[in-house]
Amino acid sequence: MGEDEVAALLARLHAAQNDFYGGGGDAALREVLSPDVSWHVPGDNAIAGHYEGIEAVLAYFAERRDLAGRTFRMRPGDLLTGRGEWAASFTDGEAVLGGRRVRWSTVGLYRLSGGRVAECRLLPLDPEAFDAVWAGPAAGIRAAPTGPEAATIALASALSAFRVRPRHCDAQGMVYAGRYHEFFEDAFLDWLEEYAGGYARLRDEGVDMVIVASACDHRRPARLGDPLTVEARPERGGRTSLTMAFTVRGPAGPVAEGRITYVAVGREGAAIGLPDALAAVVRAEDRGR
Repeated sequence: MGEDEVAALLARLHAAQNDFYGGGGDAALREVLSPDVSWHVPGDNAIAGHYEGIEAVLAYFAERRDLAGRTFRMRPGDLLTGRGEWAASFTDGEAVLGGRRVRWSTVGLYRLSGGRVAECRLLPLDPEAFDAVWAGPAAGIRAAPTGPEAATIALASALSAFRVRPRHCDAQGMVYAGRYHEFFEDAFLDWLEEYAGGYARLRDEGVDMVIVASACDHRRPARLGDPLTVEARPERGGRTSLTMAFTVRGPAGPVAEGRITYVAVGREGAAIGLPDALAAVVRAEDRGR
């Protein structure tokens, strides 16, 4: 298959998957998958396994859909093709699991045959983080609800995941205390991207979010190589201010908890009302409590 044909086929696959994961039917998937398709998912998690045949693969898709309460979405990125029957697609995923919005990245290696997808081998870029995301109900992850409750949960938080790097650590290989405030700020930027159009959009509108108070409580040390997640969620809002709460979790549980209060500042350097996008999130949070 030519590069354009491969791109079109995988675009059809990803569109059909997103429709199915959102609650749609499986007709489009049956058109794009070979009857004897196989799917290989690595790791120690609730969805790992080797699925042979279209019915088994569709059952696997349904399991992911149900675990995520129909909030799972795929965001395909770069596509690599060659002269053979294999193609690689870099894809980001996100879902609401256990009341938190989580993200991960994978490479899907697809074998194409007869104008359909005949095989996929999923390769998470961070296997440990992928296992944590899809740990399943036994690890405390419950399927996300649908309807109004799902909307409240989606607004409640965003989750950023990363691994502790040498630059984060002191000479003992533990995360330096001051780094947690950087983690909070990075998580806030991710939260803004998710719910307010991003920091750049606020700046274009002449608004900056200035820190006026911050605090961090340390629970246990995080060490070099640990996979960490940072949950960011709005705690309260005023006419000009927004207080965000942060929880950093590691392999053994909560590592640190923080709280930062921001004030919206205009081009003249004076406090102004919260931008409409942020005010709408605060109102939705207040209704959900």
